[in-house]
Amino acid sequence: MSLLNSIKNIGSGGNSEEFTLCMQKALSVVRDAVVLVDSKGTIQFLNQNAENLLKCKQRSVLSKNFWELYSLLDSKTQRPVKNNILAGVTSPVAEDYLLVVSQHQELSTNILISPISFLANRPDKLSYALVIQDTSEKKILESKLNYLGSYDDSTRLPNRKSIEITLKHALADVRKHSATHIFCYISIDRVKNVTDSAGHAAGDALIGQIAEILRGYVKSSRDVVARVSNDDFAILYREKEPGPALDLIKSVRKSIEEYTFVWQGNKFQVSASIGFLLVHKETCTSASQILSDADIASRIAREKGGNRVFIFHPNNEDVLARKGDITWVRRIRDAIKNNMFRLYSQPIHPLAFDKETVPFFHYETLIRLFDENGNQVPPDEFLPSAEQQGMMMEIDKWVVSEALRNLKKITQKKPLPVFSINLSGQSINEPQFLDFVLREIQSIGVNPHMICFEVTESVAVNNVDLAMKFIKSLKELGCSFSLDDFGTGVSSYGYLRELPVDYLKIDGIFVKDLESDPVSQEMVRSINQVGHVMGLEVIAEYVENDEIIRILNEIGVDYGQGYGISRPMPIEDVVRTHC
Repeated sequence: MSLLNSIKNIGSGGNSEEFTLCMQKALSVVRDAVVLVDSKGTIQFLNQNAENLLKCKQRSVLSKNFWELYSLLDSKTQRPVKNNILAGVTSPVAEDYLLVVSQHQELSTNILISPISFLANRPDKLSYALVIQDTSEKKILESKLNYLGSYDDSTRLPNRKSIEITLKHALADVRKHSATHIFCYISIDRVKNVTDSAGHAAGDALIGQIAEILRGYVKSSRDVVARVSNDDFAILYREKEPGPALDLIKSVRKSIEEYTFVWQGNKFQVSASIGFLLVHKETCTSASQILSDADIASRIAREKGGNRVFIFHPNNEDVLARKGDITWVRRIRDAIKNNMFRLYSQPIHPLAFDKETVPFFHYETLIRLFDENGNQVPPDEFLPSAEQQGMMMEIDKWVVSEALRNLKKITQKKPLPVFSINLSGQSINEPQFLDFVLREIQSIGVNPHMICFEVTESVAVNNVDLAMKFIKSLKELGCSFSLDDFGTGVSSYGYLRELPVDYLKIDGIFVKDLESDPVSQEMVRSINQVGHVMGLEVIAEYVENDEIIRILNEIGVDYGQGYGISRPMPIEDVVRTHC
């Protein structure tokens, strides 16, 4: 826009010949295609990029009508744009169009129209600069990411994002027509035995074959089978009576029980713990609640020995015990009070080979819980309960305060170390948490440029307005932000354009199998391209060995994090290296 304004100023006081010379010189360095036309669309000038884009030479199209040579289609309906898009344009305006360059080529474009006066006070000399940006590559990447973001790359089944959307539509049907649907959460037992004995490739093959079994139990086009996490699947039966649906899901359980998985001559038996849930008006309020309740039912089925179906009832004693895990509530609060939590830091390191020996300076801060005997409690044992009980903000406050107190001790200035702190959705969605963070940074006196907050894609998207306020407030202070788990969340690329983050973290599920999975490689390559187009630095998680580092470096990913670079270390030990 500033360049166009400068061109406008060039012509506002001189003659047309002077303007033309200055204009040609200025537009020759513009990266986008620029076409100047008069009010009727007669072509007056094209820069080199416009010649390349439109596949023509300036001398062959000068004085010809732009709209007779090229046509525009509406980007959404793909219907011809019949109105004169120059009419009534008095200030710069931009719009997305499909530009028909030839009979066989349509380009996705963004066209900025800016009126330019050749001479001062001569409205009859008004021209228009069409700044045409080719967005085709971005559209292809967006489409690719939206597809890969909605489907599991291993089984080609819809993923968690997709089933959440389907559940929202099913709930709308329930509310409008009082329909009843059946939702089943299927957790495959003993997959870990297969991966421990035969490796991850065997585990992936097993999951693929289980997916095929489940496909056989979805006959209607309205029903959906999805893969919702590593070892978990889900089936939604729409408008099906509970009795026949229960018989069907019992057959699913039996088929998995009777299935023998064979890998390199070794035989493995698995089973399924299935949560069975009625989706109807009285009990279901949201898609996330349905997923959570069905997941609880499958966990109860596993706790009772597995290989069974547990029917979810909200007042069931087991359900109430699972939802109201008082023991964990007490343990977490005791851990905060008695300082039984500890912080660890795992390096996030540049992947370029010429930076291998650069000292660590960027870290992710991780929380660890230790019991009374000093034994570490895995995060996946206490964090789900904390989230279920609405305690994540208490934990996040402890993490923020403890991390800042440690960072206060750092004296190193070049390079200034950066520590990422994970934040939960519960904290982001509470307006008072932002005030708490701002107070802590000010009272403890930490340089905000050392602080990077990590939020997951799904957390940021669930409440974009609150997330935007949180991010912008802390970025104004000097903090940076990282979008975690990118590629597995809700709407990926579209929301990335709105969120002012600095780093993009590729979810480890796409990184761990880079050596053997071309789909994962393509996903990583696509996300990396999008991140760089958006001006972000890209971080890959689950970097476990030198071969993965080599592939990521070849793709052009900026940073890596994982055991192949360094295991997490106590934050106190890390801080001492920067003092």
